[in-house]
Amino acid sequence: MLKKLNKYWPYIIIFGLSFMVAWPLLRTGYFSHQDDLQIIRIFEMRKCFTDLQIPCRWVSDMGWGNGFPLFNFYGVSTYYFAAVLSYVFGFIGASKALFYISLVAGSFGIYLLGKNLWGKWAGLAAAVLYMFAPYKALDVYVRGALAESFALSIVPFVFYFGYKLITSDENRKYGALFALSVFVLMVTHNIMVIIFLPVLIVWLIYWLYLGKWKKIKDVVVPLVLGIGLSAFFILPAFLEKNLVQTESLLRFELDFRANYLKAGQLFVDRIWGYGTSIPGPEGGMNFQIGWPHWWLAIATIPAILFTKAKKHIKVLVALLLAAFTLSIFMTHNKSTFIWVNLPILKYFQFPWRFLSLSIFTAAMLGGFVVSAIKNKWQIYMSFLIIILSIAFNWNYFKPKTFYSIDDGQKLSGEMWEAQRKGALLDYLPKTALEPREAAPDSPLIKSGNAEITGFSNRSDSWEFTAKALDKSEVEVPVYYFPNWKVFVNGEAYPFSYENVLGRIAVTLDAGEYSVKGKFENTLLRTFANTITIASLGGLLAFTLYGKNKKKPE
Repeated sequence: MLKKLNKYWPYIIIFGLSFMVAWPLLRTGYFSHQDDLQIIRIFEMRKCFTDLQIPCRWVSDMGWGNGFPLFNFYGVSTYYFAAVLSYVFGFIGASKALFYISLVAGSFGIYLLGKNLWGKWAGLAAAVLYMFAPYKALDVYVRGALAESFALSIVPFVFYFGYKLITSDENRKYGALFALSVFVLMVTHNIMVIIFLPVLIVWLIYWLYLGKWKKIKDVVVPLVLGIGLSAFFILPAFLEKNLVQTESLLRFELDFRANYLKAGQLFVDRIWGYGTSIPGPEGGMNFQIGWPHWWLAIATIPAILFTKAKKHIKVLVALLLAAFTLSIFMTHNKSTFIWVNLPILKYFQFPWRFLSLSIFTAAMLGGFVVSAIKNKWQIYMSFLIIILSIAFNWNYFKPKTFYSIDDGQKLSGEMWEAQRKGALLDYLPKTALEPREAAPDSPLIKSGNAEITGFSNRSDSWEFTAKALDKSEVEVPVYYFPNWKVFVNGEAYPFSYENVLGRIAVTLDAGEYSVKGKFENTLLRTFANTITIASLGGLLAFTLYGKNKKKPE
């Protein structure tokens, strides 16, 4: 028992402290946040499960009932996990469970990484710094950015498994874990991938260089497999973005130029609010790096100069400090020349999203500061960092308001309608027009005389029975998006979508018909799905038949 306690006490401390940041999630009901669409997204994903739309791309209830291709573009892993959990915990419970994981899991990853580099006490300090970073409280309790915060819980494991793959001789184990962690990150949040992937590449190159490149194949294969597993999502998300109205993601309040931070907001401002992001501190949102986070980042400079750490560790810390500095610079208007010359950055919307990199590197640098102290003092320095992290930041980890509601209330009435029309413009098809009212519950007779019965609108299909007394045009309350197909009496049937709103419409001659619609894959999506399946086979082969190699000397 004592041996197990001696081995696992850091995990017990991290788990115990997690209740200080996650206690609101243990209350009944739900809590307020800006992106209050998590429940309907989980609900829609579970509908995809029911209808066997795997991978899920189209959701039928959003777009104010007209549907749109949400999961063709919006990070999916969070909602796959949550949909599974919803069978046990319900929709609200699943959402809170994922928020809990996003607040806590990353600290275990940071601990493993810090421990392997610098020892247990350094790892524990890094874990607590990461857990109590104010930006994580902002992501969960103010913004409600579930996918982004979940991505931040995956990042430390990606770096840890990559490091272990290169520095250990357990190729199969860590190769598989590295591939899976890369895959989950790739399908969780597009922007976090763009921020962290270049840093990860530098990280891998650094450790491969130290190992004289002897394990480059052992790293490249799992990395390619991890990216290949994500192809079903990544390829359509980036190559089919011309099919949706991305201009809405770049409107003024979402333009990066309107969301730069001032130095005081990063280092000094301690006022916590639940407002919105507008130029300057008047918006009411707090974007600080955190105390003592940035103090410790600065402290690494004398630590590098005066510590007796090995040269390769000093170089590593210098690279982490450079990444920390760059992340801060990218939040300030002085970085505009970078933003305007890298077109993909305009989709970041908020420069302060680079704080995700700031808190990751700050936590790692804090761990190094602990390791730079003589062994007998490391325990005291670690506890000092833990106490300061809690004292300065624990009070941020709470929502503005609690609501005493259940799944039934959240998914009915005004709350249901608010979610159905939420984020209307985010993924509206190019051929669609923003609706001014909810979609009707049944197809509309635009001309002629027909009777519609038995309308059913599922996640990737719809159907109804029509009795047309004369030539009639029927408009289905579903937006067109490639590749919707229409079948009448079992045969492929021509249709149009060039009406006012861009909905699917069919013209029927007099008679009785069974009309069905089916959302099918484009050639690109089929190709992407095939890559994912092939990569899954490759990963299984790698795991079962791959060979462990001795680590480079």
